[in-house]
Amino acid sequence: MTLSTLIQRSRTWLRTVAIALLASMVGLMIGVNNPAYADTAEESVEYIAADGSDLTAVAQCLPQELSQPSLARALSESGNDFLEKVFDVKDDYGDYELDSTEVEYLNCLKQTGVTPQVER
Repeated sequence: MTLSTLIQRSRTWLRTVAIALLASMVGLMIGVNNPAYADTAEESVEYIAADGSDLTAVAQCLPQELSQPSLARALSESGNDFLEKVFDVKDDYGDYELDSTEVEYLNCLKQTGVTPQVER
């Protein structure tokens, strides 16, 4: 076996190893970036508080508007008896000026069988 044949075979072998390493790295990157998820159906998700109470209905009823931070919404809500609600000035929560989103949230809680804290 001559030196040129040995060099040619080593180049072929190195090229094969380099292609295999490249292919395995690409496969590894794809596998890490797109992990397989188990059943993520919304009805199977449960939210349990540290004290063991079930918060699933609260999380599922939460309207999109209330789950996203919004300065404009906070400023508009500050006029809806905000301080009175915070300090619980009125005897009945229904006496406060409620936003349509709050009403929707409270109705959803009632429909799922949860008594909202403000009505206890």
